[in-house]
Amino acid sequence: MKNVIQILILTIIIFVVITLVTMKIETPFDGNDTYGFPLTFHIKWSGMCFECPENPTETYYGYLLIDFIIAFLISIGIWKIFGKLKSKKS
Repeated sequence: MKNVIQILILTIIIFVVITLVTMKIETPFDGNDTYGFPLTFHIKWSGMCFECPENPTETYYGYLLIDFIIAFLISIGIWKIFGKLKSKKS
C-alpha cells in the first residue's frame, strides 16, 4: 500500500510539473491560455476575437484523463528505474 501511495504522489507531482512547464499564457497579448501536454485539456480564450464563444473557457475532461494517465505511466517507469538502481546497490 505504501508503494501505491508513493506512485500516486509521484504521478501528481509529474502531472503538475509537466502542466506548469508546458502551459502557454498569452492573455496579455490577445492570445489564448492553454494547459496540457501532450493534449490540451484547458483553453481560456481572451483578447479580441471574431465570433467569440459564449463561455471564455473550455475544459476537455477526456484529454485531462489521458494526460493524467500519461503522467501515471511516466511515474511507474521512474519508480521501476529507481527500484532497479536501488537493488543493484544492495
